[in-house]
Amino acid sequence: MRNWPPELNTSDLCIALQWETIQNRRSEPRKPSVNPHRKSDDYGPLEAAMARGRPTHRLFLATSAAVAALVATLSSPWPSLAASATTIYVAPTGSDTASGTAEAPIKTLTEAQSRVRKALNTEGAPVTVRLADGTYPLTETLTLTEEDSGTKGAPVRWRAAPGAKPVIVGGRSLSPSWSTYSGQIQVATVGEGLDFDQVFIDNKRQILARYPNYDPGKKLGGYASDAIAPSRVARWANPSTALVRGLHQSEWGGNSYRATGRNSNGTLAMTWVGDNQRGSGLHGTYRMVENVFEELDSPGEWYYDKAAGKLYYWPAVGVDLSNATVRLGELDELIRVQGTSSSSPAHDITFNGLTFSDTHRTLFNSTFEPISLSDWAIVRKGAVALKNSSRISIKSSTFDHVGGNAVFMDGYADHNVVSDNVITGAGASGVAIVGSERSARQASTWGHEIRTMSDTTPGPATEDYPRRITVADNLITNIGEYEKQSAGVQIARAFRVTVSHNTIHDVPRAAINIGDGTFGGHEITGNDIWNAVRETGDHGPINAWGRDRFWPIRDATDAQRKAWSKLDHLEPTIIEYNRIWHDHDWAVDLDDGSSNYIVQNNLLLNGGTKFREGFNRTATNNIYANGSAHFHVSYADNGDAVTSNVFLTGTPYQFIKADPAFSKIRHDKNVFWNNGGPVGFSPYGSSLSGWQASKGLDIGSTVADPKFTGKSPWQDPAKQDWTLDATSPALSRGFVQIPMGSFGRPGSSDGPPPLIWPSKPQTATRESLPEPLLGAQITGLYSDTLASSVGLSQGQGIYLESVPDSSAAAAAGLRSADVIRKFNGTELTWKNSFWTLWNKTPAGSKVQLEVYRNQQPVTMTVTRPGGGEKINNTSGVTYTGNGWDWKEAKRGGAGSYLNDVDASTTSGDSFSLIFHGTGLKMITQTNSDETAIMISVDGGPEQRVDLASPNRVYQTQVFDTGTLTAGEHTIKARSTSNAYLIVDAFEITRPSGS
Repeated sequence: MRNWPPELNTSDLCIALQWETIQNRRSEPRKPSVNPHRKSDDYGPLEAAMARGRPTHRLFLATSAAVAALVATLSSPWPSLAASATTIYVAPTGSDTASGTAEAPIKTLTEAQSRVRKALNTEGAPVTVRLADGTYPLTETLTLTEEDSGTKGAPVRWRAAPGAKPVIVGGRSLSPSWSTYSGQIQVATVGEGLDFDQVFIDNKRQILARYPNYDPGKKLGGYASDAIAPSRVARWANPSTALVRGLHQSEWGGNSYRATGRNSNGTLAMTWVGDNQRGSGLHGTYRMVENVFEELDSPGEWYYDKAAGKLYYWPAVGVDLSNATVRLGELDELIRVQGTSSSSPAHDITFNGLTFSDTHRTLFNSTFEPISLSDWAIVRKGAVALKNSSRISIKSSTFDHVGGNAVFMDGYADHNVVSDNVITGAGASGVAIVGSERSARQASTWGHEIRTMSDTTPGPATEDYPRRITVADNLITNIGEYEKQSAGVQIARAFRVTVSHNTIHDVPRAAINIGDGTFGGHEITGNDIWNAVRETGDHGPINAWGRDRFWPIRDATDAQRKAWSKLDHLEPTIIEYNRIWHDHDWAVDLDDGSSNYIVQNNLLLNGGTKFREGFNRTATNNIYANGSAHFHVSYADNGDAVTSNVFLTGTPYQFIKADPAFSKIRHDKNVFWNNGGPVGFSPYGSSLSGWQASKGLDIGSTVADPKFTGKSPWQDPAKQDWTLDATSPALSRGFVQIPMGSFGRPGSSDGPPPLIWPSKPQTATRESLPEPLLGAQITGLYSDTLASSVGLSQGQGIYLESVPDSSAAAAAGLRSADVIRKFNGTELTWKNSFWTLWNKTPAGSKVQLEVYRNQQPVTMTVTRPGGGEKINNTSGVTYTGNGWDWKEAKRGGAGSYLNDVDASTTSGDSFSLIFHGTGLKMITQTNSDETAIMISVDGGPEQRVDLASPNRVYQTQVFDTGTLTAGEHTIKARSTSNAYLIVDAFEITRPSGS
């Protein structure tokens, strides 16, 4: 019998007894593991459930009565254990010279650590530190090492006393004397040279003086494009104090900067600090500035003058400063558990029932380290930080508005557990589990890509990575307050991490992010997720990257990539039994190269799945409610499969640079239903039969009502029970009922919002309309789906939708799925940014294009051809006036060139077009309801052109400039009445050029 602490309650003892059983069975034949795809495991389902701390559908835990009966039989060894156990009592009212008993508690955690070490000198003795109610301020991080470690059977426990809520804080408490500075602003002397950037008054986090003022309903808590405009910077007496936070220019997480002063041209001088690794470009709109005295202009805001030692504060509503408690966030970390190495870890320590709060933000005072080739960079710190650790448990605790990560596991970690905690308001991620860079072979980052395969040894290079970690039953919400490249649970360079039954909602980016394929074997199961990706773009609530060692090797064959894809991702990662609500395209985003995933038994609300550039992914037995399966940039023969799912949408599949015949994705036994409406498979068929005939896929699938019990989801968008009726056609195609009612943290009463069904069918836009260019077809980056496929954001260039091999575009070096980012050095946004430059370029001119291909810049030169060119009404034409309306085919554009027109019925509305050439003809439709226009060339006299005709005639030439001198010209036209002015196309003549 092991040395069980006598204070164990029945539940604790149940766990402990099972743990002993596991240890005794290690020499027995291994049982089936939790993950049937795991190659081997030294712990089975009993141990996994024990780590989760509660029963699951896979395991029956002993009942309390059974444990009590078992304990009663242990009459011989138990009394001796009572004598050897040690409990150390701590209270804020205690004294470090006291005995440490319940009647005479000590005062500080550092003294408690010293007493634990003394007690551990008694071999095998369990030790518990009991913390009474109250606040425990730390002046330095409490660091626990091997000397502070327990044993498997008797961990050292730091836990709350029964009914107590001890709060561990990382800064001093103050009761300063306040006086009025100016208006509503109060000032107090708190001391010079302090280092804090969070202030808590009456236990509530206050607002560092900022512009624009705090608005919790907006990105960044409020944003403004003029946050650091020279006119605003000029108002600041000391701009070097400013801290700038914003989104990445492509909205891929955050970008933040420390100001260093004012440049000679009046702009703010800044140094980039992070927090992503995909470049330092700051978004033009989503930006804000803080820590500037002149911006202290709103209730709840504060500013600290470090040199003068003065704290300025505009009291929030309801704050009485004469009685208020002021606390400062000074420490980056509260507790650090750190062993010497992977072979000598700190181990067997438990934290239970504690609250962690009041820490310094790590955004501006720490170094960000890039993680593999994902978009992410991290600070290796946390309010509770673990490094070289084993069997560390953080349970039933609260992380309240800590400045950085709540929990960070760094490097080697084994069998650690984070369970039943509440993490809210964290400045960065909730739980981050990140191995060392040296643990991965051929590790690349965006600043250091390895382009040759020199190491084909499978698996890790060192032991410096987490394995067999459990994150279960936690509530994680409103995190990423400062770092937008953050996640509820972040996993990278780790193996067999179980993330189960957590409730994660209202986060700026991912709920769960898997930063790379190293080393796989994860289980993401039973989680309840909603309102993720609230402040950033192009991401999924469950997001994965697969830019492992095979992905950067551009000249590899797809067969080589497929073989290499398992070098790092050793075992499949399973994503199952989750409920995910997401109001964008994909709820499960398996991005760039993510390989060896099983996505099954999930309830996907408003979002679908995305498979891009990877191998061996399956999506089976999922319910896609108003979501699609996206396939982006597929490799050949990739081993993917989409089977036995239920799709509730009119567009179940979306393909971007992904031909099923090429990728050989298996589609079958799915049920499609659009509430009786059409179901299409563009571009491979407008119906299931067309898709089947075109590709020979989904032969065993059907378009039919899946027959949910209760109301249909169209009748009840807030539907909770998605059980299928016994007569459902999905069940006969292999679908297995998904258990309802067990998503997320046990006992959680919250849940996701209702479904958001489209109010009307999707329509084309000006940017989605393909236009001809050099024999190719171009569009704008008009959707998140398209932008994601090329690794950009909407409006960041011109997309080459198709480039035939015989085209002039192909001869110039352009390829399908290229994005033209720059034209002779000018950055492009939407289509007109290209056409306005292209139309003014003389024939024979050399144009330098910067093209984004496979997420890498490529420079090429294109010669502007001469001769005739027909351009559309969307190709660089400027429209002035309020009556203009773009009409695609379904709204009146059919029959016109490219089946679209621009139309106005407002007198005085006008258009203009600048072009380089020797002549222009205007092509449009005429009809009895059309106006006369006044048209001029190069500012010359206006000519009247009547667009009326007895009947509608499409694509009619209505105006010809005649021969012009070769050069740049401008045509302008205005409407003379409230009848229709329709603009369709123009034919431009240019010299042949050279």
